[in-house]
Amino acid sequence: MASDGRVSGIDQLTIRSWPKIIFLYPVMLAAFICGTVQSVGGGMEKPFAETIALIFFVVLCLNLMVISFEFSRFRTMATLFFILAVVFFLLYLGTRWEVFAFLRSFVQSFHMKLSSSFYFALGTYLLAMLFAVFITTRFDYWIIRSNEILHKEGFLGDVRRYPSPNLKMTKEIPDVFEFVLLGAGRVVLYPQSEKQAIVLDHVLRANYVERGIQDLLSALSVEITGPSSSLSEEEESPH
Repeated sequence: MASDGRVSGIDQLTIRSWPKIIFLYPVMLAAFICGTVQSVGGGMEKPFAETIALIFFVVLCLNLMVISFEFSRFRTMATLFFILAVVFFLLYLGTRWEVFAFLRSFVQSFHMKLSSSFYFALGTYLLAMLFAVFITTRFDYWIIRSNEILHKEGFLGDVRRYPSPNLKMTKEIPDVFEFVLLGAGRVVLYPQSEKQAIVLDHVLRANYVERGIQDLLSALSVEITGPSSSLSEEEESPH
């Protein structure tokens, strides 16, 4: 990569559209970590096991919320301001009533305990699913070159080609948290020969992909304009 952030020295770019399950990797990591900590630390002792289970439950809830909704920039800011408003409202109520004592007793009324075997089983299952997704994406991907776009899919490697000259491209970040987790975004390609756009969701490292496509298209522009400009110079020169 060049010092200005642009991608240099590439002749093609591979793009893969991933399913949303890849954003569950925090739950997978939390399952392995909680299982290891519980098995090494205190086993199924009540206070220790409940604390581990509560931490895992919070991670699971937040992760499921991320993959269930699309948090645009506006929705993310609105959610943050709403949470702040609720916190300040609870602080205000706390000056009059024992609100936080009630919330503490309410949370402590839940006695969640999960065995280390459950954590490891869930983590192993998610790891297997992510590996299966990784394998399937090896058979369905797009290749962007300076002169053409290739869509390869299926175990037999079916190929569909699109011309890339005059290609238009947009990059979108529909979900802020997906971008934070894996730099994921949406890449939309507009080949001149096609009436419908090619929409690729959950493209990892979307900023890198955008820079790579721009460099490939700029390289094609140089190849096209270079010979014509030199030819015009020869025509203008006297014989």
